[in-house]
Amino acid sequence: MKSKRVCFAGGQLSCIPMSKVRKTAIPPAALCVLALALSGCISHYRVETGTPAARIRLVTNTDDNTTFNVVDATRCPKPPKPLLLGGTGKQLPAMGTERDLAMVGISPEPPGRTRERWLVAGQRIYLTAAAVAAGEQPYRCAVGVSFVPLPGWQYELRYQRDAAAKSCTGQVLRLAGKDGREIEPQPDPTQLVFRGFEADAVCAARGP
Repeated sequence: MKSKRVCFAGGQLSCIPMSKVRKTAIPPAALCVLALALSGCISHYRVETGTPAARIRLVTNTDDNTTFNVVDATRCPKPPKPLLLGGTGKQLPAMGTERDLAMVGISPEPPGRTRERWLVAGQRIYLTAAAVAAGEQPYRCAVGVSFVPLPGWQYELRYQRDAAAKSCTGQVLRLAGKDGREIEPQPDPTQLVFRGFEADAVCAARGP
């Protein structure tokens, strides 16, 4: 494995450094995620019926495989295992949109780059988004964003990455209030950023 540098989210919700993935005959990490997901080895994020919930639209600006995860900070100080929220990309068709979410507005990206999911509301949620750029020397760039979704509200997580995966950004926007009325997209005031790659990043971001 070649040396790698941690890619992290900065004060402007940006991810500037990068992580180099070894070129090999083994499928890229995203393909491994798909294989594990189809075999049932990956834990998926679920919202129990009757739980106060919010809706979120997951959006990426790349056709490369992008995965979105929720990390349960209540399991800290032990680094918690990510729960798969959704995925996009040509190799991730099995991770499609939820049905009947009926979110407001139109995604800024095509359907293949968009997923809609439920989130537990009323508590801080830790989300990570990462995408791999294929090529002679593949790179992966990840961001971590946490926020407190309100019951009944609708949100959008926009992940944007340059073509080489050398920089990426993530931002949570409010789309609609509890009454379901669409509002002008605006950054959620509760959002914070954290390191997207490190296993204990969420625990560090959560604090004591």
